[in-house]
Amino acid sequence: MIAAALGGEGGGVFTNWVIDVAEANNWLCQTTSLAGVAQRTGATIYYLELYPRAAAGNELPVLSLFPAQGDIDITITSEIAEAGRMIDRGFVSKDKTTLISSSHRVYGISEKSDIGDGTIDATALLDLADRYSKQFIHYDMEQLASAHQSVISSVMLGALAASDTLPFDRSSYEQVIRGSEQSGESNLSAFNASFERAGKPASMVESFDPAKPDAEFIFPDAKTDQGKALFTLARAYEPCLHEILYHGITKLVDYQDIDYARQYLDHLQSIATIDNGNSNFQLSRHVARYLALWMCYEDIPRVAQLKTRTARGDSIRKEVRAEDQQILYVAEFFRPRVEEVCAMLPVGLASAISNSRIMVSLINFFMGGRKLRTDTVSIFALLTLLAKMRRFRRGSLGYQHEHRLISHWLDAVRVLAAHDQEAAVELASCGRLIKGYGDTRYRTTQQILKIIQRVQNVADTKTDTSLPSATELARLRDAAFAGDDNVAFEEALEA
Repeated sequence: MIAAALGGEGGGVFTNWVIDVAEANNWLCQTTSLAGVAQRTGATIYYLELYPRAAAGNELPVLSLFPAQGDIDITITSEIAEAGRMIDRGFVSKDKTTLISSSHRVYGISEKSDIGDGTIDATALLDLADRYSKQFIHYDMEQLASAHQSVISSVMLGALAASDTLPFDRSSYEQVIRGSEQSGESNLSAFNASFERAGKPASMVESFDPAKPDAEFIFPDAKTDQGKALFTLARAYEPCLHEILYHGITKLVDYQDIDYARQYLDHLQSIATIDNGNSNFQLSRHVARYLALWMCYEDIPRVAQLKTRTARGDSIRKEVRAEDQQILYVAEFFRPRVEEVCAMLPVGLASAISNSRIMVSLINFFMGGRKLRTDTVSIFALLTLLAKMRRFRRGSLGYQHEHRLISHWLDAVRVLAAHDQEAAVELASCGRLIKGYGDTRYRTTQQILKIIQRVQNVADTKTDTSLPSATELARLRDAAFAGDDNVAFEEALEA
């Protein structure tokens, strides 16, 4: 048997439970583990070989310490992508292996760090698992564990017991869990719920296509007259834009204020008036989405605002399962650069500082990596003060820089829309490039700026036939997502 679990999910506890169950039933068991990265950034693989002591007689079998392809009876994983990795490594076979896996996703580092959309299709993984295994048991084990205030290892054990792949009765597992040093009752409750759930037909991962809503979006009631006025303006747009506009407006009001959200609608109006309606007003939908995200660029006041929210503290307490009376210590890691410090300052002062070697060196001396205890009054008060500085954001260097780029982007979209709506849609979707902070933010900003300049340079020469086509812009955007070394993008730009 192979078991794969992420750090912190109790894979070692699960393995010890199986060993205890085997020994209680007079079976031999040998196990080893291939260590991964602890605390939810990598998986640890546990390998077990079990043999009935009665069948061995006086001659004990030689058990292996390493799994062999095509020789695995049971593979159990705490997350569906881990099941895919087990299939890829040959540890699941159609004629032999019972595959047990949770169907939920925990995104890997490679998925999170991908510039574009690097996520693995969970539905496709489920289909592969069903095709390549003899028996496939799967459901959302993480959700079941949370519902019973337990960890996923107890749910995995319940699924294993219900699979009938090991000749041990249910009471053997329950007795081992009751003997656990901690959380015996919650683990037992999760085990029993999983045992019952494993006997039901498995359900596929739900899929949702935001481009095909079930019904027309209805704006909720606004709490203020200004909010009602904003929603009234938003209702004047095409119905396919309403949900995007609602989320955009609420995000922008939270980020800055009511006037900022009205500014967003004014920008969008200049695009909506030239949208020919192709593909359900795709041009306006792309601009509405990426414009709202771009206008909510992350600066120091925004980070401070998010760090000091009550909801964030509640979320952390829930994640670590802290009791109401437990004291929770929170340390945040910050590494602001000189550019980010200057971005929150008035334009004149920021320019003077960034042009002074002495001031840059002084800021670098006090900056760098810092661990700040946001559970202390002094640090929390400091972040609260920084969050309130967003009221002065419009006069900052960062605001001027970002909105100058936004204006160039919208101008280029309008230029293209007058001649080729498909090309305008592709340029609008280039708004996806703008993301991250630090070096990533600088690189993605430079990429979209070069694409915009390509449009503007041709437009200035008044040779409309040389404007970039939709295919060319899509190729440039895809090249930008090809890697963070920028090589593919520069090659596509030269071509």
